[in-house]
Amino acid sequence: MEQEVWNLRNVNLFNGLSEDDKLAIMHTMPMEAYSADEFLFHAGDKADCLFVLLTGTVKVSYLTLNGEEKILNVFQAGDIFGDLFLGKYRSRIGTAQAMEDVIVCRLSEADFLALVTQFPQVALNFIQHQANQHRETIARMQALMGMNARHRLFGTLLGMARLYCCTDTHWFTLHESLNQEDLANMAGLVRTTVSSLINEFRREGLLGGTGRHITVNRVAIARALEDAGVDILE
Repeated sequence: MEQEVWNLRNVNLFNGLSEDDKLAIMHTMPMEAYSADEFLFHAGDKADCLFVLLTGTVKVSYLTLNGEEKILNVFQAGDIFGDLFLGKYRSRIGTAQAMEDVIVCRLSEADFLALVTQFPQVALNFIQHQANQHRETIARMQALMGMNARHRLFGTLLGMARLYCCTDTHWFTLHESLNQEDLANMAGLVRTTVSSLINEFRREGLLGGTGRHITVNRVAIARALEDAGVDILE
């Protein structure tokens, strides 16, 4: 429990709250553990809660009519997801699956509304979260429109770096739960193309690491996109 309490302190939704308030919130939210590959919810399920991801990685995806998986988003520790109950639509549009062992907290709609009533800062943090998600969605759509394979993968890697990397370092390490098939899915490419491009980017010094361990030179990739005349929407 102590480790999960510590992870709650790193959840942006609770930025600006005192440590005592964070601990009090922690004890009101039920925790659930899921094993790797286990599903948290499926497309079409009732959207009646949001999830706070304490440990691990979760992907949200959907299946096309041809049975192909398309990844909508990947979430890491500290993220919140599944908050569609606050909008017009009340059913899940994607399926959430643990990419490794994860621990999450659930917040029902009633609990969330009570939380923002008690702590207005949480409401402000949530609005900021929604604005950031909207911006990243637009940036990702832009990265996938009319670009070649090289630029698509650049855009996908840069998007991950912007979400999970600080601004004072050039290098960012991708979570090892993300494999080449996942990257291909997110970039709208096939795995063999991604594999070839990763090797190419490593030779060019844009990527580092070996095998599934991938480090990203986010500054160099952003510069490469800018040199190609691609608007990276910073």
